[in-house]
Amino acid sequence: MVMLRRDALTLMRKEIARVAGVASDVIMGIAGRRVGWEEGAALIAKAETLGLKAPESFPEFVRVAVEETNMGYGKMKLDKLDLASGVVTVSILNSFEADPPGTSKNPACVFALSYLEGLFSKLLGIDVRGGEGSCRAQGKDLCVFNLAPKPGQEPKTDTSNQARTTTLFEFTHSESSSKNKSSL
Repeated sequence: MVMLRRDALTLMRKEIARVAGVASDVIMGIAGRRVGWEEGAALIAKAETLGLKAPESFPEFVRVAVEETNMGYGKMKLDKLDLASGVVTVSILNSFEADPPGTSKNPACVFALSYLEGLFSKLLGIDVRGGEGSCRAQGKDLCVFNLAPKPGQEPKTDTSNQARTTTLFEFTHSESSSKNKSSL
């Protein structure tokens, strides 16, 4: 694995924008989704070597993996992972794409959004799409990404034992504690 410093990613993004112009967002989107998909495959392989066989059995593993292996993309936090609906919320404190803060009218984190789409599409086994709800480039405190299954790709759930199966994980971020809620 090669890890790049945050400033290296920022420089690459600026260079792609300079050379490709308006096509740079398409390039960053394709690259981000592919990198996320490959990272998801690597995480699944690692989880399986640890004896974790399905997404339902490794929410804490996913949280730690997302938060500890940011690879220069920024300090990520997995805020919500709902296995029943496929809804995911992730925030990034210092996205490399949002610098300098407060300089854009629109969300700017195309690579990060696409990376998260690819990562969670692979981890959840469904086609996930999303949007950036807030962005530091717009002057917000955090970049917040809301992901959900592509229409028609919702997870198939077994409701026969839903009352005793935890499917919603909302993570607090003070010393890796997590709060689990049962889906009703």
